[in-house]
Amino acid sequence: MKKLLILAVTLYCAAFGAIVLFQNKLIYPFDPTREQPELRITEFKLITTDDETLIVWVARPQGDQPTILYFHGNAGNLANRAQRFDRMIDRGYGLVALGYRGSSGSTGEPNQSRLRADSALVHKVLDQIVGKTNKLIYYGESLGTTVAIHLAAYHQPDAMILEAPFTSLKTLAGAAMPYFPTSLGLNDTWDSLSQMPKITAPLLVLHGTADAVVPYEHGQEIFAAAASKQKSFHSVDGLGHSGHWSVSGQKTIYKFIDGL
Repeated sequence: MKKLLILAVTLYCAAFGAIVLFQNKLIYPFDPTREQPELRITEFKLITTDDETLIVWVARPQGDQPTILYFHGNAGNLANRAQRFDRMIDRGYGLVALGYRGSSGSTGEPNQSRLRADSALVHKVLDQIVGKTNKLIYYGESLGTTVAIHLAAYHQPDAMILEAPFTSLKTLAGAAMPYFPTSLGLNDTWDSLSQMPKITAPLLVLHGTADAVVPYEHGQEIFAAAASKQKSFHSVDGLGHSGHWSVSGQKTIYKFIDGL
């Protein structure tokens, strides 16, 4: 019995150690593949203060249409969102989509402080790469919601769209791995909930009720905490973590943007 107990403790500690050691790969499993965008999108390269290269996809807005500053989720790369970008450009919206470090041909290793700095850098040079825009909208999906929220806390947009947002990485990891003290081993916390009272811009939150990756309640809490006077919550019964970019979701998104 004693030997079994020692073995169980050893295996438990080894498993938790592996989680801590490889946490960046678990949190940021990006696809590093660099793919050329379609003809309507221009690829820009930004050099960070620590000499890394960021790939940014850009399309200028048509007329007085808004520009969308897009932050993708933790799976895949920019090319995986090409269809979304097509639909946005079809409507005349401008687009600035950041390829995170380790994604889409961007160099460097991602973490919370670097992604926050990189998003602030892109925001700083917006006029240089996309020109003057009538309105600026932050769009975040999953991991990208927390990047958008943390940027908005210091650089308020004209509006913000959040797709399956989570309250904090600690809370999310704790729910996903309840048998491990994940809060003790995480380097990145991504506490979005604490930032939401700073958000005053018009807000749209989309979340599926059957989301097994980011529980539906996270989206509700994020929505409730926002200080925005104009905000709406788009709930989809039975929807999981992906699929918000459906016909119904697109109609809700376009209606929100066009009503600004």
